Amino acid sequence: MKSPPHVPITAPRLSAGFTLVELAVVLAVIVVVFSIAAPAMSEFTANNQVVSTRSSFSAAVALARSEAVKRSRQVIVQPLSGGSTGNEFAAGWEVVIDEDGDGAAGDTEARVRRYPALPAALSLSGPGALLFRTSGALGSASDRVYTVCRSGSPRGYTVTVTPSGLADVANVDDCGS
Repeated sequence: MKSPPHVPITAPRLSAGFTLVELAVVLAVIVVVFSIAAPAMSEFTANNQVVSTRSSFSAAVALARSEAVKRSRQVIVQPLSGGSTGNEFAAGWEVVIDEDGDGAAGDTEARVRRYPALPAALSLSGPGALLFRTSGALGSASDRVYTVCRSGSPRGYTVTVTPSGLADVANVDDCGS
């Protein structure tokens, strides 16, 4: 009797790549994850802009104070023109050396630093320019309070500049009112 011919046994064939169903499931999962993450990311970015503005303004106050002492000249932190009531610093602000000592920033006086305009959703409001004397103290005998807010959010910050020239930052929950 003749034995049957020898047939080699082969391993099952593995296909390379993805099926259309697998690809559709992965895409559906990605869409769901992004639809959940996108709003949280935009909120994170908006809050980060508020914190950045607060920090930049506080840094400008500290810079002006130290420059007044270092140069033995009055130094001014003033809003750039273009702001409106309730958002006086919308167009940005600058630190200016008051070379002539008249308490105003003239066109020919040195600009130490200029800060850019704020994003449209942010506001930085307050009583206008700050004047630092050569001692680093404010030219005002009372606290000057500036508020950083974002439209659509009740939370923001205040930057309170005391007569000594130091800035104190605090959270606020009444930006919407």
